[in-house]
Amino acid sequence: MMHSRARWLGVAVVAVAAGAFSAGCDAGRRPIRELRFRTDSFVIRVSPETMPTRALEPVYWRVVVHDRDSGAPIQGGQGRIFATNKDMKTVSNGFSETGELGTYRSNLMFVTAGMWAMAIQFRRDSTQELQKTQDWTQDILSADEPGINIRTPISTRVKDSATSPAAPDTSRKKTP
Repeated sequence: MMHSRARWLGVAVVAVAAGAFSAGCDAGRRPIRELRFRTDSFVIRVSPETMPTRALEPVYWRVVVHDRDSGAPIQGGQGRIFATNKDMKTVSNGFSETGELGTYRSNLMFVTAGMWAMAIQFRRDSTQELQKTQDWTQDILSADEPGINIRTPISTRVKDSATSPAAPDTSRKKTP
C-alpha cells in the first residue's frame, strides 16, 4: 500500500511539473504577426491588435520600443505610424503610452483595401531627431458589406424613477 501511494505521488508531481512546463513554453513568445525593426538607437516591435486588418474599420497597433544598446524600455517617447497606398492615399497617427513599460498604442483607419506601405517614426523626446524604421507592406482586406452586421442599439441609460413628469413652463407667453 505504501509503495502504490509513493508511486501515485510521483506520477502526480510529474504531471504537475509537465503542466507548468508546457504553460511556460508560450511565455515570452512574440505575438502573431509581430515585426521587428532596428534604427540607429532603437529596437522597435510592432504588431496589429485588430485582426483581420480591414478597410473602413479602426486598426489598432501595438508598438514596443527598447534602447538598441542597453535593451531598456523607452518611456515618454514620441512617435507615429503611417501608411501610403499605390493611389498615394496616406493615413497616420501618433502614439499614446500604455501601462506597460516601453509600449505604445495607435490606430489607423485605412480608406481602401489593398497593399499599403507602412513605417514608424520614433524619438526619445522632443529634443531628439525622429528615426524611421524600414518600410513594410500590410495587406488591408475589404470592409464588410454595408448592412450585414447591423444591430439595433441598446440603451444603457438607467431610468430614474425619482424624477416626476416635467411641470408645465409658466414663464412662456401664451400663444393666441
